[in-house]
Amino acid sequence: MKVKSIFAIVSCFITLALGSCNDDLNPIGGSIQPPSDTISVITDTVGVKARTVSMRDSVYARTINGVLGKYEDDLFGTIKSDYLCQYYFPDGAKFQDNLLQIDSVQFVIDFNTFSGDTLAPMGLSVYKVATDLPQNFYTNVNPAKYIGDKPKLLASEAYSISGAKKTANSANTAIIGRSIIADLGVPFGKEIYNGWKDKTFTDNASFNKFFKGTYVTTNFGSGSLIRVLYTSIDIYYKYNDVLGNHDQTKDTIRTSRFSLTVTPEVMQLNSIKNKNPEELFTEGTGASYMKTPAGVYTEVVFPIKQIRANMASRNFETINTALFSMKGYTEKESTTQYELGRPTTLLLINKDSVDVFFSGRQLYNGKTTIIGERNKTNNIYNFSNIASLINAYKDMNLDEDPTFAIIPVEIAYTVDANNSKILTGVFNYLQPSTSIIRNDEKNMRLELIYSKF
Repeated sequence: MKVKSIFAIVSCFITLALGSCNDDLNPIGGSIQPPSDTISVITDTVGVKARTVSMRDSVYARTINGVLGKYEDDLFGTIKSDYLCQYYFPDGAKFQDNLLQIDSVQFVIDFNTFSGDTLAPMGLSVYKVATDLPQNFYTNVNPAKYIGDKPKLLASEAYSISGAKKTANSANTAIIGRSIIADLGVPFGKEIYNGWKDKTFTDNASFNKFFKGTYVTTNFGSGSLIRVLYTSIDIYYKYNDVLGNHDQTKDTIRTSRFSLTVTPEVMQLNSIKNKNPEELFTEGTGASYMKTPAGVYTEVVFPIKQIRANMASRNFETINTALFSMKGYTEKESTTQYELGRPTTLLLINKDSVDVFFSGRQLYNGKTTIIGERNKTNNIYNFSNIASLINAYKDMNLDEDPTFAIIPVEIAYTVDANNSKILTGVFNYLQPSTSIIRNDEKNMRLELIYSKF
């Protein structure tokens, strides 16, 4: 028999496998002629154990997109997030000659994604970083270590999401951008200008020694979280443009702007604190939970030893299909006006590989690291066929069943010359989100199809 025919027969039994609701091995394929090409196919259903695990506020988060604010939820507890950052001084950056005066200096946060109450009053504080920031991109960083015993406040401002300044739409999106602006003061601008003029700094490395960065936090309020697109310092000034009028006969006073921005070339450290209620970790409730950023995730144990024994009892050799999905507990999920969103993409990965995966900037391979996408219509996260993963661990002949983390992630792509998407990054999901998963015996299971010649 041709291999193509065998796969066609196996595929047609997937629907039957989905209807299997017990742990018995059910034959679904008989004999296929000629006898020398006989193939047998059976289905199996095994239960999967799942529980909620704390991220302990420590996830790898190398990004220029900070999260700022505080949000409190009756079920999921409290999220408090702020960040430390450096600013990039690009090669060739300069003030115009013949500077006359600095008019204003603004600290600007640009964002277009947020969660919570748009009317909630919040307070912004910007502190000067006093010591060098570490090469550490984990969200449990302690900002107090880097602003000193007597932190210097650079700027403060009250804000709300609805009151933030609206900016022009991006060319690629209909989402309205917003900006939170605080006054850094003219003396701050003069300090930067004098450092540049005296050549105290001439490149990015020397600039980050001259000005080590800022700690951006909230000083009052609760109810909203924003995802920061850009953080920047804008120095507005006037200068004398010598013989700069229309016929080059007279000097002209002009205005300009000198900008410093957080970019991938410099450090940004997100500090995230979660207060997770003990109820989230109670087992036997039929539910497990996910909460981002750096909150809780769902951990599953696949019964590899049971699968291996089930196959051996009937002398089956190959796992053709292993279907795994997680159903959202829609009835328990919040539907309030200011609810947090649901994570759309999950990463299934061995729990012992999580840290090296993110810190090493690895990409999922679809075999031992697998992506699950949420169907908004039925609130199901579908990992499709994970047979490659189950087969890999079955063949390892482990003494204990392996444990896997299911973590909300964000996927980054680029588009090549042929307009095809190319995977470029997998990152811990830093936007505020929550999800409740059904983990009872009926819903948390693997549907398998075995075959043998």
